[in-house]
Amino acid sequence: MLHSPSWRAAFLAGLLCLFEPLRPQAQDRVEYRFEGYYEDGNRTDVNTSAVYVEKELNPNLVLQGEFIFDSISGATPTGGPPPAGDPQVPLTMFDDKRYAGYVEFGIKQGRFTHQPQFAYSYEHDYKSLGLSFNELIEINKKQTTLAIGLAHNFDQVLGTYQPEFADKGTSDLLLGVTQLLGPRTTLTLNVTLGYNDGYLSDPYKGVNFFYAFPDPSYDPLPFGVNAPENRPGHRFRQVVWLGVNHYVQHIDGALEASFRFGNDDWDVVSQTLALTWFQKLGRRVVLAPQFRFYHQSAANFYATQFEGDPSLPDGSPYSVLPDGTILFPGDPGYPGDGEIGEVPAWPSYYSSDYRLSQLNTFTYGAQVQAKLTDLITLTVTYKRYHMIGTDGITLESAYPSANVITAGFTVWF
Repeated sequence: MLHSPSWRAAFLAGLLCLFEPLRPQAQDRVEYRFEGYYEDGNRTDVNTSAVYVEKELNPNLVLQGEFIFDSISGATPTGGPPPAGDPQVPLTMFDDKRYAGYVEFGIKQGRFTHQPQFAYSYEHDYKSLGLSFNELIEINKKQTTLAIGLAHNFDQVLGTYQPEFADKGTSDLLLGVTQLLGPRTTLTLNVTLGYNDGYLSDPYKGVNFFYAFPDPSYDPLPFGVNAPENRPGHRFRQVVWLGVNHYVQHIDGALEASFRFGNDDWDVVSQTLALTWFQKLGRRVVLAPQFRFYHQSAANFYATQFEGDPSLPDGSPYSVLPDGTILFPGDPGYPGDGEIGEVPAWPSYYSSDYRLSQLNTFTYGAQVQAKLTDLITLTVTYKRYHMIGTDGITLESAYPSANVITAGFTVWF
């Protein structure tokens, strides 16, 4: 996987002049972070503890590693619609724990920095092994940094609709350049190409197939789920990311701004705008208000319901006799003197996962970083998260809002 802190360390040099007073020159450090994600209405809670270690083994070799433990519990939409007139989408309860971590080396050789990484994540229903290699190249008297990254994840997933582990793979290629525009400004452009293949459905999400022949009373289950979702077995992604970092010396502040454009062959087109202002307050405190906006279009196989008979995925003609009896091919007397109709075949792919719908998300909050001693820094962050559907069809109760609280400390040695 392409681990973002590595890229930030290489690309956000424009902020060093702001943060340098908050830490000594040594890079060796241990960080602990706790993050709590709490959705409104007690829907989903996620508690994360993470320990990060960075150690300079020699002037040309840096070791980085992180261990993460997540506990997650609550309720999530099943994918099916509620009964008529009920605004609350059906939910299902879940509870899980995740153990994850990675080890990375930074190997400096002249103007080249090699960054091999090994990552692993385990849940009872999801296993992931990630391998990546990033290369940073300094040119133009270190005013320009070129980057190339390759990564592949070997994943296995199971769940309600996939009782045995199924394989999925994720491959990514990143090409990037960071240009120093002046002593206080950097510009970064990254292009990422990604490909997913294998079992890409969510094994806990279902859909509702409804049929109304010859009238809706013939549908035995017009709400809830009656079939597992089925996503394509491949996904090709393209992402362009542009970031600018600028330090404003006379007020001791810095701006970090980025725009991300994503596109894939599921017809999901997304745009992300992120802004963070780092303001130094005195000698020991940095305040960083932040804002993020995200928009995406819907996947081409998303809908809240799908027309078809759960027992006839290939569709079928039928005949309705004058007394209301329905006959299908093979039934005695078919088609008789009844009116002929057609049960539609299921589409090739289908999902009612709200995360694939047309939506916006807003995240805003602030971070405070304080130097307690020469070797200890404390960081606290609060963010408010809103997800809002924009298709006019998906019920708003499907989309979560949450409070996100992060607290941690760094010990330099």
